[in-house]
Parts: sequence; C-alpha cells; structure tokens
Amino acid sequence: MNRNSKQAEKFFRYSHPTEGKLTLPKAVFIYMLGGALGTLWEIIFNLVKLHRYVECSGSVFSPFNPVYGSGALVIVFCLKKFRQPWQVFTFGAVAGGAVEYFLSYCEETILGTRSWNYTGWMMDINGRTTVPIMLVWGVLCMFVVFLLYRPLDKFFERLPQKTFRILGICFLVLLVADMTITSCALFRYVDRAKDVPPSNPFEVWLDTVFDDDFMGHRFPSMRIR
Repeated sequence: MNRNSKQAEKFFRYSHPTEGKLTLPKAVFIYMLGGALGTLWEIIFNLVKLHRYVECSGSVFSPFNPVYGSGALVIVFCLKKFRQPWQVFTFGAVAGGAVEYFLSYCEETILGTRSWNYTGWMMDINGRTTVPIMLVWGVLCMFVVFLLYRPLDKFFERLPQKTFRILGICFLVLLVADMTITSCALFRYVDRAKDVPPSNPFEVWLDTVFDDDFMGHRFPSMRIR
C-alpha cells in the first residue's frame, strides 16, 4: 500500500462508533446546510448571469432550498462510504441528475408547474436536467463528501448528543411546518391562476398573506403550465 493509499485509509477510518452514520439530527443539519449553500449559489449565479438579485430559496419562510437540501442528503446517504474520488464523481453525477429529474417531474405532476427547464441546452434530458449539469453535480458531490461531510460528521460527534438531538428535532419541526405552508401556498398560487376561488378560511388566509406578488417574487422562475 503506497503512501497516498495509507493517507486515504486513515482519512476514512472512524474513531467513534456512530461516526459515518446518518442519524436524524445529522440529516436535518445537512439538509439545512445544503439548502442554504444552494440558495447562495443560485443568488450568485443570477447576479452574474442577470446582473440582479433573484430570490432562489424555494420556500416562503426559510433560506433552505429544498432541491439542494434534498440533493445534499442523497449525496451523503448514497456516497459517504465511497473511498475513491472517481467513484464519488461518477455515482454523484448520476444521482444528482436523477434527483433533479425526479423533483422536476414531481413538481410538474403534482403542481402543474416548472421551476427550471433546460430544453434547448446541450444534451438536455427532457428539459429536466442536462449532462453538463450532471457533471457539475459530480464535482459538487466530491466537494460535499470529501471536504464538507466528513469534517461535519466529526464535529457533530463532539457535540453534547442530547442537546444535538433536541436541536435536530426542533429544526425538523420548523422545516416540516415551513414546507407544509409552502406547499399549500403553491397550490393556491396555481389555483388562483386557474381562477379557482378559496374554499375555506385557511385558503383565504393563504391568498391574503401569500398573494401573487409575494409568490412571484419568491418563485420567480416558476412557470404554471
């Protein structure tokens, strides 16, 4: 075994029984970090491309983009045990593209909307993802697995575990509440575009608080089909 192999093996050796295990609190914080970094990336991308600030969180309350948050969880869950960069890159590119395709399909099927469309891009796959974007996912996966997840995992293990679990549960409740309200607001956004009136006080509240101006600002790339 050469020196590089020994260093890689040492890097991947866990010193704590629960290191490397994706527990619920770890999953919550990884989702939040991935979602926040994804939102930041989208903001920077639009600043460079469009020369203006564009809201990209995909949520009515939080800064945690669910596409990137879900992608981070899939990356960690599927790839955390791989040792070689080429393995992480290859499987990460496929998994990242699959997640992006699946979420796009679910959004269009359930809500009748499209938040991204790569039609016309080089080597696009039904407009839901593209091969170049999948390669970007592969690079991103290497960053997440080798430079982000492992140091975070060790850091999480050093925290007081009872406090860590309580915080994880509290943030999970907030995330579930956020996504529930976001989903309801999106359904009403689509229904309003189809001239469907509110059927109960909760929908009236949604129409008042999350009106078309708010939703258009919060989901600027969403197109109702």
